[in-house]
Amino acid sequence: MNREKIYRWQFIAPALLLYCVFFILPVLLNFYYSLTNWNAVRITGEVANFVGLDNYKRIFQNPELVGVIWRTIVFGLVTTVFKNIIGLGLALFFNGELRTKNALRAVFFLPSMLSPLVIGLIFGTLLMTSGFVNQVLTAIGLESITKPWLTTGSTAFGAVSAVDIWRQTGFNMVIYLAGLQLIDSSYYEAASIDGAGSAQKLWYITLPRMIPALSINLLLNLSQGLKAFDIVFVLTNGGPAGTTELINTFVYKEFSRRLYGSSAAFGVIVFVITAFFGFVALKLTSKNTDD
Repeated sequence: MNREKIYRWQFIAPALLLYCVFFILPVLLNFYYSLTNWNAVRITGEVANFVGLDNYKRIFQNPELVGVIWRTIVFGLVTTVFKNIIGLGLALFFNGELRTKNALRAVFFLPSMLSPLVIGLIFGTLLMTSGFVNQVLTAIGLESITKPWLTTGSTAFGAVSAVDIWRQTGFNMVIYLAGLQLIDSSYYEAASIDGAGSAQKLWYITLPRMIPALSINLLLNLSQGLKAFDIVFVLTNGGPAGTTELINTFVYKEFSRRLYGSSAAFGVIVFVITAFFGFVALKLTSKNTDD
């Protein structure tokens, strides 16, 4: 028995070593540096002095920095909700008998394969003052609401959120399609015999059996939303006037100012927030699965 256990550990050890070196160790180092005033590259001779919770106090005592945290949470929750609702709706639609469903699936999935840089260039052009969106609004008589959507404080956050939802909805659709195709058709046949309608089949058969797919999408979307950087950086770089500033775009700017201790503290905060919402999502979905 002991030999068998050792044999199994020989297979696990390489992967475990890589995981510890490239994940556990950086997380621990990041937490350590969040407790220091490290503000320069170590080769310059400057030392990272221990300052305790000073970086965290500075963050939570500054209303602007607290606003960045709340804005990140709102962005993560809003994009997660809409990605899942729209993705599930598309999956239900394309799971039916539609002749062009395979081609349409590919069309809706394509944005998730595009580079954020490409998406930023496309939507930066579409949403500018003389862009396609404003041209369409002008053509249908809504010229009064045209504006530079990404550089106006009241619309920039919504525009960035919409672009991120558009980018990832197709991925969610594919996960839900996989879940739908695992549901045995005999459930629907039995329900039809009992006189159940489409809404009842959806509520009592489809949705309960989509919990595993929902769990995957919730975890992935929450993680992506709370750690969002690339799409925001490309579209607005946190502007205008910080209205789209999220934690990771702020951390990037802190790093560029060589405030590494403060940046590490923000990294710990986003780690804790992501872990908290991920734990809540897992508990909710696992509870529903058990029921």
